[in-house]
Amino acid sequence: MAGWDTSELDQLIDDLDRAGPKAVELTQLVVEKTGFDTVSGAQERVPVDTGHLKNTIGVDFDADLLGFEAGPTASYGAHVEYGTKPHVIRPRNARALHWVTPEGDEVFVTRVHHPGTAPQPYMRPAFEQAVEPLPKLLDQFVKRSLW
Repeated sequence: MAGWDTSELDQLIDDLDRAGPKAVELTQLVVEKTGFDTVSGAQERVPVDTGHLKNTIGVDFDADLLGFEAGPTASYGAHVEYGTKPHVIRPRNARALHWVTPEGDEVFVTRVHHPGTAPQPYMRPAFEQAVEPLPKLLDQFVKRSLW
């Protein structure tokens, strides 16, 4: 009667069964680190005037901790990241726009032709830098999960 030694195969099956939860746990750690690194990098890169935009940059993790969304909650965050096209600015709750020039002259106008703004990317470069080490980290985690 012929027989086979399946102990190594049995061990591999056991290792793969244990690797599932461990792999998920390690992946969650990588996702969390990447999310926080994205926020940190964006806060370092974002142009600062009042600091409001910088202070609204945060991260929300998916319920399973395997994904995230990072970015600002300030309404103008995308305008800074991607820039704006030339556009007309009109008053919303008044009949005229008003400002004072550096010389002290008051200006009242019904509209302003804004030339647009150049993009000042801060989120995309931060994310790209945060994901750069992922292939190496995931390779290490796969090895740790299986052995």
